[in-house]
Amino acid sequence: MNLFDKYLKEGYEYEVIKAEVDEVSGVLELYIKSNFVMPFDEIRNIKAGFIENIGEIHDVEFKFEFYDVKQGEEEIIREYLPYLFYKYSRHDSGVFSFIENEDISVTSDTVKINVVSKETSELLNLRFKEKIGREFSKVFGIDKDFIFEVDKKEYENITKNNKEKNNVQTLKNSITDKISREKTETSDIILGKLITEASKDMTESITGTENKNTVVEGEVFSVDITEIKNGKAKGKYIVDFAITDGHTSLPSKCFIEKKDLDKIEAEISKGKYIKVRGKIAWDNFKNYNILNARSINKAKKKMREDNAEEKRVELHAHTKMSAMDGLSNTGDLIKTAIRWGHSAVAITDHGVVQAFPEAASAAGNDIKVIYGVEGYIFDDKEGKVAYNDKNTKTNHIIILAKNKTGLVNLYRLVSWSHLNYFYKKPRIPKSVLSKYREGLILGSACVAGEIYSGILNGDAEEELERKAEFYDYLEIQPIINNAFLLRNNENYTKETLIEFNRKIVKLGDELNKPVVATCDTHYINESDAIYRRVIQAGQGYKDIELGEGLYFRTTDEMLAEFDYLGERAKEIVIDNPNYIAKQIENISPTMDGKYAPKIKDSEKTLKETCEKTAKELYGEPLPSEIRERLDKELNSIIGNQYAVMYISAKMLVDKSMSDGYLVGSRGSVGSSFAATMAGITEVNPLKPHYVCPKCKHFEWDMTGEYECGFDMPEKKCPECGELMRRDGHGIPFETFLGFEGDKEPDIDLNFAGEYQSTIHKYVERIFGKENCFKSGTISTVAGKTALAFVNEYYEDIGVRANRLEKERIADKCKGVKRTTGQHPGGIVILPEEYEIYEFCPVQRPANNKDSDIIITHFDYHSIDENLLKLDLLGHDAPSMIRHLEDITGIGPDDVPLSDKKTMGVFNGLKSLDIKNENYKFVHGTYGIPEFGTGFVRRMLDDIKPEQFGDLVRIAGLSHGTNVWDGNAQEYIKSGEADIKSVIATRDDIMSYLIQKGLPNSKAFKIMEAVRKGKGLKPDWEEDMKSHDVPSWYIDSCNKISYMFPRAHAAAYVMMSFRIAYFKVYYPAAFYASFLSTKIDDFNWDIIKKGLKQVENRIIYLEGKKNDQTIGEKEKKELIVMELVYEMYSRGIEFEPPSLMKSADLKFGVEKDKVLVPFGALNGVGTIAAQTIVEARDEKSFDTVEDFQYRAKANKVVIAALRENDILKGLPETAQISLF
Repeated sequence: MNLFDKYLKEGYEYEVIKAEVDEVSGVLELYIKSNFVMPFDEIRNIKAGFIENIGEIHDVEFKFEFYDVKQGEEEIIREYLPYLFYKYSRHDSGVFSFIENEDISVTSDTVKINVVSKETSELLNLRFKEKIGREFSKVFGIDKDFIFEVDKKEYENITKNNKEKNNVQTLKNSITDKISREKTETSDIILGKLITEASKDMTESITGTENKNTVVEGEVFSVDITEIKNGKAKGKYIVDFAITDGHTSLPSKCFIEKKDLDKIEAEISKGKYIKVRGKIAWDNFKNYNILNARSINKAKKKMREDNAEEKRVELHAHTKMSAMDGLSNTGDLIKTAIRWGHSAVAITDHGVVQAFPEAASAAGNDIKVIYGVEGYIFDDKEGKVAYNDKNTKTNHIIILAKNKTGLVNLYRLVSWSHLNYFYKKPRIPKSVLSKYREGLILGSACVAGEIYSGILNGDAEEELERKAEFYDYLEIQPIINNAFLLRNNENYTKETLIEFNRKIVKLGDELNKPVVATCDTHYINESDAIYRRVIQAGQGYKDIELGEGLYFRTTDEMLAEFDYLGERAKEIVIDNPNYIAKQIENISPTMDGKYAPKIKDSEKTLKETCEKTAKELYGEPLPSEIRERLDKELNSIIGNQYAVMYISAKMLVDKSMSDGYLVGSRGSVGSSFAATMAGITEVNPLKPHYVCPKCKHFEWDMTGEYECGFDMPEKKCPECGELMRRDGHGIPFETFLGFEGDKEPDIDLNFAGEYQSTIHKYVERIFGKENCFKSGTISTVAGKTALAFVNEYYEDIGVRANRLEKERIADKCKGVKRTTGQHPGGIVILPEEYEIYEFCPVQRPANNKDSDIIITHFDYHSIDENLLKLDLLGHDAPSMIRHLEDITGIGPDDVPLSDKKTMGVFNGLKSLDIKNENYKFVHGTYGIPEFGTGFVRRMLDDIKPEQFGDLVRIAGLSHGTNVWDGNAQEYIKSGEADIKSVIATRDDIMSYLIQKGLPNSKAFKIMEAVRKGKGLKPDWEEDMKSHDVPSWYIDSCNKISYMFPRAHAAAYVMMSFRIAYFKVYYPAAFYASFLSTKIDDFNWDIIKKGLKQVENRIIYLEGKKNDQTIGEKEKKELIVMELVYEMYSRGIEFEPPSLMKSADLKFGVEKDKVLVPFGALNGVGTIAAQTIVEARDEKSFDTVEDFQYRAKANKVVIAALRENDILKGLPETAQISLF
């Protein structure tokens, strides 16, 4: 065992004589012979490593035998005493916990150990003084007097302050007072003692000699607390945490008792700033240095401040929206400027303005945000030079919006640069900029700007003046920003760069244009430069920035950068930027209010439609509660101008239904009874109820037992004897629109996948193609990608970094923009009387010049409060239901949603009639949308649903984040809650809190915060406790990251239940419809060989899944194989593909067998399959030659059909033989 190799010096040696594990106690005994005393912190690390990594080991005991010890007496004492303290503390817990190395002093004949009080010294001297002395004499031959005593200096301070008081009682009082004062002073103690030493540099602490004491401070960025579940340390906890000072990081560890757990969890959490004292030691298990923490204190984070009386303004700053270049988090940049007391800050990303909405949100009313862009301008000579000429040179330019007119022009220019002039980057012709210059302020930008480039190129004074006339102000930057020029030109010196800046100042003077100093901020702190280097290295740039120059500077830092300008530095750093900023109005980057398109008589149509449907269902007059709810909803919807949203959604649903496709609602729209009555959703949000379809007799469920009307028992109408209809899911309207109608609603709909493009075109018919824009999305660097960049960076520079440091840097690199994409179903509607540039810019997805799709430049969430957004997704469930109806003739409304046998599918196999005696699956939900995944199948095992309402809850739990795992599941297992009381959907929270007596508005706010993962405010928690909300419920709320609405869950379950019905009663049709949605993953070459081959393939794919080598395509194939295995096990077979019967892409049913389509064959693509069917439908094929000609079949297609005997019996040609 190489336990202590890291500590071996010349002449040091050790040997592990024996290692034994007691099988009963799980204690590992290590017998070690050595000629040096091992560091105690390393002994603790080794012990913890064994316990953490080897499950059979619960504790470690060390048995040392020393010989010819190489260390001196004092080093032996300092290293061995902590081990003895640990050894004795195992029986006297905590008695030595506050003794540290610095408390020990060694003289020629004594060892003095300072302790906290006289009482402690008396106790330790009585019990351990002689014991420790005997141990050292026996083991090392060291004969010294070991004394525990109170620190004399502290004692003298107390006595000095109490000279006039001679009695013992007075002295005791003084000590009590001091202890009281120390309690106040030490309120910052998290663990151990008060740390009075100054912090050391973290980088220096990590490097150099190991096994050394240090004090560091930093921000916590990683925490992992593990309970020790075995051995003598059972019940204690290991706290692994890491802190950073921004330059590097230090992994740390401490051991705590259970009583300290709450305090540690509260104070050592991500974002907290702490001070730590301990010993740096090598961790053999983690394979890097860690800090074994002995004391941990709260600390105040040291941050740069701008203390200048007059503050500067930054007019050139990039955020993470500067693609793969900017590293400033937008909110952090704005908050820093606010903290520094700056009056304004400009956002000028490269070619885009996508950070504007976040900047506005972060700024609030605390600072003026100047909205701009660092554009790419080229001189098009009034349209005579092509934008895509490879010889056309672009220069950087800063464009700032002075007012609302300027903002619209800025959005127009950004749009056109992406749509009309994109060539490698979004370009702006100078003539177009000149035409739309109103409301804009132009700056000359950086080294890539026209002026600086002209100086580098040696332009004559007259030419520089001509170029500079175009700009409203000129810009200079710190010398370090352009230090790369010194590397590229050996004739340049620092003085050369200073002269370039002086030349720009002089040019400004001659043209009477202000010159401003900017940082060209790409990150906030100097230490953040590494994040940009990582991102650049990830793109393959080898000559990455060597300096630390592109950070956000304070006023004094900036004045120091330009001290060579003498008295003029203040003018250029402070006065001129403020002069520019004051010319700019405080504007919003988005429009205020809602701008809905117009549909004639939408309010009237909505009201009439709802009234008509409600009366048809519930009779006239409407039951009073229904009347009240409908009126309340309609008044809120119409009063808040959402009628157009409802009517447009109704038109789309009507269109789809008329074309034979059921539509599923998503989101919380099913919370609206008006939406149900308008035909937008089939989810009925009323409380569970009965209604007679004939005489309209109506009854609420009065038992309170049911969450869903489908679960109520059948009942005949007491008036006419007709079987009454059961419905209602008990969903409050306020989930959709809020109590004050102030929640921004959206209507999301699921259309059949193959029908999505049709419905999108229909939207354009309704509102005009020119007014419809696809919703834009912003793709950013994800965590795994960022970590890959970090690993590559450290590999390139040949530096080793620990895992936590890499993860810290990767975390800071996340969120950097990569490209702009398109939401799969979102469409933004512009009122025809407005220009899109009044709301946001537009572009093509990923700037694909070949695409005819135009998307919003902003992420669509940024403008969904201003413009109508329709979310129209394609989904498998409506496609399957349509296909099932085509095969069976049974429509969705014909499926009983309370069928007991169908319910059995969600609770085992009894409804499926499995014929395979060796069947290995235990679930019946394979292939059922929302219930077929492994995650949900495991939920079914835990919950064992018996009612439709249980399925709704499962759908809610499974679609939330941190709602089931580690949350609801644990409370159900512990018995604290059951399926009906855990938080399954967001509506549960509001309804439950109102039931508990909290005010409606507060219950709504709590629901909204929790469902977005924001947790509970402390005063909310207190209010909930005062209303007898159980602690587990409060804890559950704080764990949730995202929650599903009940209406969405109910809509999904209604679709899924129908499909499950067909699985039970029409199995061949079910398998045909499911496989039609998975045709690309259908491996007919294996499947056609039968059950055994399918089972073997499943075993193979599961093996790859278990060892994490399975690819995405194989994961999809496994889903299909599992369902085919179930199908075969039920005795259902495939009908091989037939030239005359098979469809192109959809599986069919032939004689209770599943008929394979042409597109399922390997080698037959979508186009080929469709062409075969089109040709066959014109007339049957006479010969193979005829087939090949009319079906346009190539050799691969012909071979695939021959291999499956599809062309068997068809003559090769039509030629007649004469013999």
